[in-house]
Amino acid sequence: MFWRSHTTTPKNPSPVTMQTTTVTSGDLLDGQWAYLPGSYRENGGITIKPANLAIVEQDGSGGQSNPAINEYGTYLKGASDFEVSASMQKVTDTASVQLYGQLPVIADEFRVERKSVQLTITGNTLAVRIWDGSSQSPVVTRYADIPNGGTAGEHQVTISHQRGSLQISVDQQPLLNETDRAIFGDGNIWFGFGAEKSPWFLSKLTARGLNGKTFQTVDASTASIASPAADGLQQLATKKRPGFTVGAAMALGPAVADPSYTQVAFGGQFGAVTPENAMKWQFTEPVRGLYTFQEADALVSLAERNHMKVQGHTLVFAEGNPAWVRQLPASELERAMVDHIKITVGHFKGKVASWDVVNEPFDDDEWDQLRPHIWYQAMGESYIAKAFTAAREADPNALLFMNEYGLEEDGDRWNNFLALVTRLKQQGVPIDGVGFQAHVYEAGDKIDTAVLQRHMQQLAAIGVKARISEMDVYSDDGPAVQSQQYHDVFNMCLSEPNCISWTTWGVSDKYDYFKDDDGSIQTGEDFLWNAKLQPNQAVTMLQSILR
Repeated sequence: MFWRSHTTTPKNPSPVTMQTTTVTSGDLLDGQWAYLPGSYRENGGITIKPANLAIVEQDGSGGQSNPAINEYGTYLKGASDFEVSASMQKVTDTASVQLYGQLPVIADEFRVERKSVQLTITGNTLAVRIWDGSSQSPVVTRYADIPNGGTAGEHQVTISHQRGSLQISVDQQPLLNETDRAIFGDGNIWFGFGAEKSPWFLSKLTARGLNGKTFQTVDASTASIASPAADGLQQLATKKRPGFTVGAAMALGPAVADPSYTQVAFGGQFGAVTPENAMKWQFTEPVRGLYTFQEADALVSLAERNHMKVQGHTLVFAEGNPAWVRQLPASELERAMVDHIKITVGHFKGKVASWDVVNEPFDDDEWDQLRPHIWYQAMGESYIAKAFTAAREADPNALLFMNEYGLEEDGDRWNNFLALVTRLKQQGVPIDGVGFQAHVYEAGDKIDTAVLQRHMQQLAAIGVKARISEMDVYSDDGPAVQSQQYHDVFNMCLSEPNCISWTTWGVSDKYDYFKDDDGSIQTGEDFLWNAKLQPNQAVTMLQSILR
């Protein structure tokens, strides 16, 4: 590595610190790349495999592209005028290099594109696509012919940024010049790579400052919190009821790119991480036999560094399955399911405290029936027992949960769910607990905590633990109503011996994205911290309970 170093220690260090080095140039491949999905290190470079990462719609259709990014590793900070060059070898099919000025947000089952530039080579053609955060589609798409087409599948692609413009070159030949559109206005650059059908080899990745400018190389995998907040929810809960866990669903992007988010998420407020999407099947095995655990590994690493538990979500679900799984004949589904569970749970053995083994097994409309998804169609109700058995064999020490919504009220849904759990226990199925999602989505959707507590006590009677697994509360009726809902459910869970943990389905409204009925992407105000990462009224109320 040929860093030319300057000062590396800021005068007023942030509560969230990472290993940084100020340089004028360097070979970035000497940094951290172990957490880049769909890739592996060899011979001094990185082989980029065709992982075909994609996010399907809730109904299993579609497949929004979700290219791999080196989020939990080396990136650049403070880059203004710069040049980045990538040496690509063994390119026999479509290959891409993408520079991100802002990381995309992986919300619940879709990807929110922000600012990036993608360079894609297919044969003798270069395609340049630019996202500026104003649209989910590229605002610029340009094509250019590559002179001579490269030599034996080798190319050097270079992007230079200075004086408000981007110049793209291939094999030292300037091909395109574009307005920068403030893509790198924050001074950050993360790197992503993709392969469509055939792997290719990244032999070199360099960066240098132009016009005498310097920049910092940062290793996101070294992130640490100076000290946990003394009034953090988990810190207080540990004193109030030892062993009780306060958790939140989290995504990797905000955790590595937003220090304010990192401070809240990993600074004593929570004692457990539920990966929002990173452990779902389409993220961990997008192609049969190709396991891409890197993003989930990164969240597990962050949790371990900050002495937090991990609640794995989820192994068997109607949604979140890659195309190859949905296309399997029924006769192959049991083997695929069991193999996936054993390999996934085995990979995280000793690192994941509990698993949502089966998620949302009941039908959305017919509350006396199991959801008629591919698993049920192939195996009937027995898919549940087979899934739990496989998970227990893979990690005998992890707690195994079934997670479901709509269990907070009396009625057919609860009665049928309780009957199922009772039946499973009588059959000797190793189910340890039930997750009550506790979503509150609209006015009138109020959780009666007396009913909820009674349901948890019914589970205790058959030897099954309970937890609040995904709570969020709509804000339409104002902060007082929202805060009271959070307060009441939290207080009940804390006081009920059979409720072992309470988890909210997110940290901050800043990343509370959802798709409206018309398909447009909107933001909500459902979580404990607002869009400025300041605590909402609900946090104060929860702290008062814990004190």
